[in-house]
Amino acid sequence: MDTSYFPIRIELHIVLALLAFLVFGLQFIRYHKSHHLILAIALPCTLVPYVFDSKTVFFAVGIGEIVALALALILSQTLDKEKEPAKEIEEEKSPEDEA
Repeated sequence: MDTSYFPIRIELHIVLALLAFLVFGLQFIRYHKSHHLILAIALPCTLVPYVFDSKTVFFAVGIGEIVALALALILSQTLDKEKEPAKEIEEEKSPEDEA
């Protein structure tokens, strides 16, 4: 792959992709939010252009990343908000409040 597409070395790109996979994978395990799973899969996919030396694959991965990030944003604002536990409206009253 032409290195002018990526401003960082492949070693650093691999480390950052693995780190993103671990962080978002652990967040998905911890919170069970779908946008974490999408990001855990999508961000390491940026390594695919190193395997296939084709502009078509490069642009397909780019479009896929845009779609995945948009989907993660939409899900984080809609579906995953519904999964959050409801906050208690009434707080416990202290004995001093009743007097």
